[in-house]
Amino acid sequence: MKEEIQIKKLQRMKFLFVILINLTSGYCLAQLPTDSLPFDPAISIYTTQNISFGAFSHGNAGGTISISNTGTRTATGSVTALNLGVQYFQAIFEIEAPVGTIISILNGPDVILSGSNGGTMLLQIGDSNPASPFSTVVSPPGRTPINIGGSISVGNSAANPPGSYNGVFYLIFNQE
Repeated sequence: MKEEIQIKKLQRMKFLFVILINLTSGYCLAQLPTDSLPFDPAISIYTTQNISFGAFSHGNAGGTISISNTGTRTATGSVTALNLGVQYFQAIFEIEAPVGTIISILNGPDVILSGSNGGTMLLQIGDSNPASPFSTVVSPPGRTPINIGGSISVGNSAANPPGSYNGVFYLIFNQE
């Protein structure tokens, strides 16, 4: 009896293994070699402008300061946007890809920005302009511009002393 059960289990495992092999090999065979495509499928991404939130004051309680994907700056809570000659602007990337390439953008995780005088702030990446997914409209070597905004959470003066705050955020540009 035990031998029959073990034989049936072994047969099921062989059957599942054969199915997995067939599914995997079918997937691989369905892909076209890139040298047979009528265009170069690779895309290139260029950073044109890093995001900057400009000068601001956190006030007693803090809040947020945001830059839209069109470059508009807004503040909430006790945060006050200041016009001290420090510019603010959205991040701009450029994509070089064949016309009609569909691109989707996936934002990476929120980022901790470290202050030059101590403290940290949390950066949340915003939406893109054009909205994801989109089709490229410029023929190479021309590039399609992508604007991206974001928001940072600002604490009080003890949590976020004045200074420069820096960090790195990640985006995934997926060619579909």
